[in-house]
Amino acid sequence: MTEFGKADVLEAQLGLTPLVGQKIAAIITFAGSIEYHLERALWKLRSVDPRGVKPDTDTKMISDLIAMLESFAASLVIGDERTLLERWCTAARSAFVIRHNIAHGVPIKPGKTLAYARNPRWHGEVRKREFGSFWAEEYTLDLVREAMAVLLRVIVHLSLDDVLLKNVASPLALKALQTARSVLGEFASETYNPSYEKY
Repeated sequence: MTEFGKADVLEAQLGLTPLVGQKIAAIITFAGSIEYHLERALWKLRSVDPRGVKPDTDTKMISDLIAMLESFAASLVIGDERTLLERWCTAARSAFVIRHNIAHGVPIKPGKTLAYARNPRWHGEVRKREFGSFWAEEYTLDLVREAMAVLLRVIVHLSLDDVLLKNVASPLALKALQTARSVLGEFASETYNPSYEKY
């Protein structure tokens, strides 16, 4: 297998260094954990007991789960708790655009940087889903990884039975989510210019 596949050679050609690979692995791993804990947070926040029944969260895509949390947030009075959930949802939507660009994108190496292109139209084809891309620069990967860690920490706390929403909506969490929302929104956008560093 090794003689034919030559994984090390392919990784080197793509610029998938051990450090870049580790950061990509963290992003993908955090995304899976976020999805898992989001479903449990929805059960808790909406007082759903899933024991012995098929919950309405079952088989939902991540965008649908985020929409369910957005709907719950809209039912709250304006304040820190609602702000926390709204910021989380906005940031999570961008985070999963990035995750999808990586996990479903074709890896390319324009210049010296590994990048991912999802749903490209290089042959003039028409596609149902929009184009997405992500430049896997170490600095960008660090920012995305940290922002996704913020999302993960918040949603894990929201899924715990003994933690109240009002206690999760601390000034530190709100500030971290504000920055995470900005970071993820920028790198999920197709207007992002890798030559312009905002952070």
